Amino acid sequence: MQAVRGYINNGRFTPHEAVALPKRAEVTLLFDEAGHVITLNDDKAFWVEFDRMTSESSHENSLLLDEAFSRRDSGRDMITFRKEIPTS
Repeated sequence: MQAVRGYINNGRFTPHEAVALPKRAEVTLLFDEAGHVITLNDDKAFWVEFDRMTSESSHENSLLLDEAFSRRDSGRDMITFRKEIPTS
């Protein structure tokens, strides 16, 4: 077991010293300050509602066929931003 001191800012842990870790490691965080625990529910009712909403919105893909979202050729020349080399 190895202890690493550091701080957490915006959900990202930054150690005080550089630490070499394997690509995949199991860790345990101990906090000096009390925090609140966020519980994530793998609620079946949530997934049923999610499936219902996705099936209701499946027809909305046809909205992308509108002229504003068309991928047809616009008839304009493509603009490229590269430095032209003079041929002389």
